[in-house]
Amino acid sequence: MTIYVLTSTALSQEKKYYYYRPLEYGSDAMFNPIGVLMNGGLDVLQSYNSSTRADGILWNVQATSVWRSVTAPGYYISRYGWNKFLNQEVFPTSFNIAKAQWAPNYTLHLIGGGMEYRKLSEWYDYHGYPLPFFFGAATAMGYHFINELIENGPAIHGNTDAIADFCIFDPLGIVFFSFDGVAEYFSSNFQMNDWSPQPSISFHPLSFRNFGHSFVMRYPVTESKRTRAFLYLGKSTLLGLSLNTDDEDAVSLGGGVTQTSVWEVDVTNGIGTNSIHVGAACGIFYDRNNSLLASLLISEFYLERIRLNIYPGVFAKSPFSPGFFFTIGDRGTYSAGITMQYSPFGFGMYAPH
Repeated sequence: MTIYVLTSTALSQEKKYYYYRPLEYGSDAMFNPIGVLMNGGLDVLQSYNSSTRADGILWNVQATSVWRSVTAPGYYISRYGWNKFLNQEVFPTSFNIAKAQWAPNYTLHLIGGGMEYRKLSEWYDYHGYPLPFFFGAATAMGYHFINELIENGPAIHGNTDAIADFCIFDPLGIVFFSFDGVAEYFSSNFQMNDWSPQPSISFHPLSFRNFGHSFVMRYPVTESKRTRAFLYLGKSTLLGLSLNTDDEDAVSLGGGVTQTSVWEVDVTNGIGTNSIHVGAACGIFYDRNNSLLASLLISEFYLERIRLNIYPGVFAKSPFSPGFFFTIGDRGTYSAGITMQYSPFGFGMYAPH
């Protein structure tokens, strides 16, 4: 009810879009609710399950497990331990990667998820939907739920990570970014935006390709504002610099780490604690007016050593200009595909080794 009141209040305020722009090029041209559900929901699929086949996910079992946890949070937190839950999932008490489950909760769920909710709401408003902030919240919580069921794995068990995300940080992100002041702060000061890849599907069997959920933040470090500190958040976390080449275009370079796999730290009363293995990663990005035109990521993730995305509008200034993606992994495995801004997702193919 609180979220509904806040989103309704935001609707009544003067209309201003902080994140969504109806551009005909780049990542903003590809932004739509279905794409967000795919990118946000499937983001970590390959870290938990090397297969990207739709029938490789036990949708009903995994959704049931998450639903039982998020609808009885007190019971499962008590079994897990309130002190352990608060110290590892909620409050930033440790920087040990095995005990810092709180870190993505703040960066990807609270801030990233909040921004995505606001951008979705603006998309719905621009396209004439009634109650756009309600639909924005519903879509955001939808991709969060898909993300949690992917992380849950193919069994029914208590899931305190889902409780922290879905019951605390995801709703808080919606509440915070319902206020124009918060939305404007991250938009104006950090030029925050969604720089996710172009989600696609392939057939025989039905599988997901080129998905991921990524955000960019940049902050000027020179008086001219042509040089900016660059932070790329998502499955990969990269830090670097962004350099303007003219009044509209910029090139960003960053280095850091990427998530390569997930491991179980411990189990308490049948409730597991997971952490991640990381490897080195770097990337170069080309954008126009903060809409990503092309990106090249190189990492130690064995399924995607190289990932190239070229977005619509690069090869021609036309609403029908296509986008492309190409990934290559170990032993010569690769995927490739084509996207169009008028399709909510692209179409690709996959070649095993």
